[in-house]
Order: sequence, then structure tokens, then C-alpha cells
Amino acid sequence: MNDDATSSSDTDAREPLELSITGPGMSENLSLTNPEYMVGRALESDLQLPDAAVSRRHARFVHDGTSWCVEDLGSRHGTEIGGARIPSERPVPVSPGERIVIRPYVLRITGDAQERTTIFAKDDSDTLLSDSVAAVPESELEVLASRRLGLLMDSAASIQQAIDVGLMGSAAIDAILAGTEFGRAFVLAPVGGSVEQIEIISSRARIGASEDTEQDPISRTLLRAAESGRVVRLRDEPDIQAAVSIVGAGVKEALCVPIRVGEGIEAYLYLDASASSGSDGSDTAAFCSAIGRLCGLAMANIERIDLQTKQARLVQELQAAQMVQKRMAPPESGAMCGVKWELRVVPGTIVAGDLVGACSTPDDTPIVFLGDVAGKGAAAGLLMAALEARLIAESERGTDVGRMICNANNAIMRVTDAAEFITLWTVSFDRAAGTATCVDSGHGYCAIVRADGGIEQVQIDGGPPVGVVPNFPYEGVTVPFHPGDRMVIFSDGLAEQQGPDKEMFNFERVIDSLGKSTGEQDDVNRLYDALEAFAGPRPWQDDVTIMSVSFDEGA
Repeated sequence: MNDDATSSSDTDAREPLELSITGPGMSENLSLTNPEYMVGRALESDLQLPDAAVSRRHARFVHDGTSWCVEDLGSRHGTEIGGARIPSERPVPVSPGERIVIRPYVLRITGDAQERTTIFAKDDSDTLLSDSVAAVPESELEVLASRRLGLLMDSAASIQQAIDVGLMGSAAIDAILAGTEFGRAFVLAPVGGSVEQIEIISSRARIGASEDTEQDPISRTLLRAAESGRVVRLRDEPDIQAAVSIVGAGVKEALCVPIRVGEGIEAYLYLDASASSGSDGSDTAAFCSAIGRLCGLAMANIERIDLQTKQARLVQELQAAQMVQKRMAPPESGAMCGVKWELRVVPGTIVAGDLVGACSTPDDTPIVFLGDVAGKGAAAGLLMAALEARLIAESERGTDVGRMICNANNAIMRVTDAAEFITLWTVSFDRAAGTATCVDSGHGYCAIVRADGGIEQVQIDGGPPVGVVPNFPYEGVTVPFHPGDRMVIFSDGLAEQQGPDKEMFNFERVIDSLGKSTGEQDDVNRLYDALEAFAGPRPWQDDVTIMSVSFDEGA
């Protein structure tokens, strides 16, 4: 594991993500505190899972500003939550208790899950004979009397229709107590993947049992044996009746059934009987095993529905955020204060981290800006909106572009941490002087297509990205820009997009694509088409924004 997985940041107020990872040769508990963690087979991964079945860049954990999410990065074998494969390139919220499968590894979100009673199993290994705990033979599990078969069929619907694990557990216990003579029944969930500490999902004692029956101990030995995935049974030991153990508490027989979801064990059915009640019939184990299988299917269904509900809610929220972003951005074809433009914005996720805007000063000097927020998703979108609002406010005060970026930088630094910054290209146009005054804040992606067909990359002395250095003295640099010239500004999602061979699109392809362009709309279309031919169809790794600006001859 990368050592950063347990580091903390004084400036980061997000709640850590508590995570346990189990798999071939691995059993680790981690506390994730940084805003993003890459998961994969590659050595540079923050969370390295070295098995060959894991992709080099398989998934990532990311904090979107409000909650932790997991995102599959287009891996070969996928990422699962609750037995359901999640879609690629779309963050899915995660919460304590959830189990993420990146085969052959299981990543379990620990922490404060839904409030349930937590108990510690009784360590009775020293008081039980070596042959006291035994797996139930498969032949016995195949026998099911007609009476219990009918009860099983009647119970299947109520177990499968449960909308949460508590109701599922209650339905399973109802069936167990109706179909057997066990005196107590529990549905137990291990805490942190271990049976040393367990949560009670549901429990019930048979009517007529003594008041303290539910407080009798639970055998840790039996639970440990069931961790193998087999149904196990504990029988009475007459020679140690006085021992301080579950036998000493009057337990004659106990049965433990693992509840599987996919390849992992999510919970256990734990059943026991006193000498006065007793389990009956040779098909008891078969009946309880069948109830356990129904519970496993029900838990997988509950987790799948919960995942689908979370995804639907997230999509709705992100779509609403996307609509706000669209309203804030300039129109795709627009004109203002003597300049005109063509624009295309293609988000890499539903909410874009690129920002683009057009505004003017009180004396009608047109200003255009385009940039890229570090990261993507909801957190990047919020930071983008904050900077865009600040830039527009500064322009309305009549601030020159250099001072505009200085003021915006200092404002943004009050709400960001070290991992959050924005690269930005800002330009104001002066038609009378035939110039454009540019401020490059760590962005660098701008070209001018001259009226005579020449194309040049605009390279000026700039400064660091916005949000990195407080009080940095950004200054505008003036370059010639005449009627008929076009300034093409774009985000790093274009220049740094990788093709199938991992080579970047780079600036040279931008120049080549613009070589025969005839206007603003053609500039945008040619670059978009060239990127699609180079990298394949969407979705792409990052947001892509392209804008072509010129003086408006009709103004």
C-alpha cells in the first residue's frame, strides 16, 4: 500500500474513509484521508492490489465534497457493490457496511454503520472437545421433508420481498422458529469482516423461554468454523457440563449457517436449543441451510436496489448541477461587445470541471476565460462555479485582467486546500488597438489562426494556477490580434487525451487540425473530430472544452 493511504491533512475537514481489504496475501485496515486514491495493479497506485486480474488503473476512491464515492475506471473485470457491477466512469456513493469487490479482493467500508446491537461472541474453544464442532454432511443438507418444504416455499416470498436486512432477518427467524424446535435464532453480521465482534441484525427467542435466554452467550468457536463457508453444528458434551461455556448455559445443540452474497459471507444464521426444546428431524440442517441461501439472495437484492437508488439519486443531483452549469456558460454560438465565438463543452463526467465564460467591463471591453479545475465531478464543479462568479464580479468593477486574476486567486485560496487549484487562460480584446491582453495562469493552451492562414501557439510569461500562491502578481501580456484573426482556447482534456497507445493528442495535432479551417465553427468541429478519430468515441478521460473567438465584423 502507498504510505499516503494513512496520512492526514490539517486543512482537510472531510471524514476519513475507514476501509478493510482482504484478498490473496493481504489483510489490511486503512484510513483514507486524501481527496482521491487510485486503486489498481500498477506500482504507482495509492492502493495496490497486485493480482493479475486487477487492471493497472482499476478504480478510484474520491471524495466529491460531500461524501465518499468509488468509481470504476473502465477496468477489464469490473467493480462490484452488493453483487452488482457498477457502471464505468461514474462515481457511486459508498457508506459504512458496504462491500466492494475487485476480484479477487474484497474492500469493506467500516466505520459507523446502521445502529444495531453489537456483541462479543463467547470464546469457548478451551472448553469444547475437538470433535464438538463438525460440518454438516452434504447428504444431510439434501434431505427436506414435505412439511418443511411447504414452509420454505411460503417463507421465500416474505424473505425476498424484504426492503432492508432487518425485515429480511425477521422473516428468516419467523421461518426458522416455525419449522424447527430451536429455542433461539439470530441473524448476525461480522464487524470489520471478523467474528470476534458481531452485530445482531435480528434475534428472537421462542415464546415461553426464560427472560434471560436472549442474553445467553454465542459460541465464537461455532462462528469461526462457519467462516469456512460450510454449515456447522455444535453438539452437547456431557463430560464438561460444569464448564463456563455455552454448554454451561444449558445449550444442547447449536447450528450456524453462513449467508453468502456472491463469493463472500455477509452474515450468519445462528440457532441453538436447550435440553428442554431440542432440534428435531434429520432435515433440520437442510431446512436452515435453504433459509440461509434465501437470505443470501435477498441481501444481494437489497444491496442491488440500494445501489440503484443511490445511483439514480446521484444522477438526478448531477443532472441538476449540469443544468446550472449550462446556464452559467456562454451559448455555443454567441457575440458580445464586438467579439463573437463558437464553443463546445463535452464533460468527461456528468458534472464538468472545466470552466468557460464571457463577460465585459463597464466600458464594454470584452473578456473571455477558459480553464480547468483539478479533479472532476461535483467538487470540481462547485469550485468552477465559485471562480466563474468571482471573475464576472471582478469584470463588472472594471478591473483589468491582471488585477482580476490576482483578486480571484486570493478569494479562491480561502476555500481550497493544497490539492485544489485551477489552470486558467483569461483574455481581453481591444479592436481599436488590434490587440488581445492575456493572462496565463498555468494553462498554456491557446493558439491564434491568423487572417492569412498562419497558425501560432501563444506562449507568454504567466503565473501559477489559481489557488496555489497567495498574492501572486499576475500581469496581462499584450499580443497582436486583428480583425480576421481567430483565438482558439482549449482545455487540457483535448491536448492531454491519450490514444490507444497512451500517446497524448498534444499541441502539434491541434496545429495540424486547424490548418485548413475556415472559421470559428470549423475550428471547433475540426478539433473535436480529430480528437474522436485519435482517442475513439466518448467517454473520454477528462472534460473537453474548445472555444474559438474573433472580432465580430458585423458589430
